[in-house]
Amino acid sequence: MAYVLVILREGEQVEQESSFAAEHERFIDSLIERNLVLLGGPFASPVGDADAAYLLRCESVEEARAIAAGDPYARGRVVLPECVEWELVGINPDAIDPDAVIRPQDV
Repeated sequence: MAYVLVILREGEQVEQESSFAAEHERFIDSLIERNLVLLGGPFASPVGDADAAYLLRCESVEEARAIAAGDPYARGRVVLPECVEWELVGINPDAIDPDAVIRPQDV
């Protein structure tokens, strides 16, 4: 298994974001339902040309790239996903705000 951070960089069609927002949300919900995404969301302020990211747990970076390419934002060139393998050494579930937890049965 691999943990892969998908950094969403601004694409050439960023002004079309609202056209793809509902479909992107359904895409993220599908990742939650399949237990592929650990966390994600927009940054409080952009980091260079990136303004959001999500963390996947999947078989490989290649699988993460294929998943990210299916994001409606990526297909519409609203974002350009960059996949970076993260050698995650631990997660402290007690440190997570319970209000931020979304389980598959919640979507």
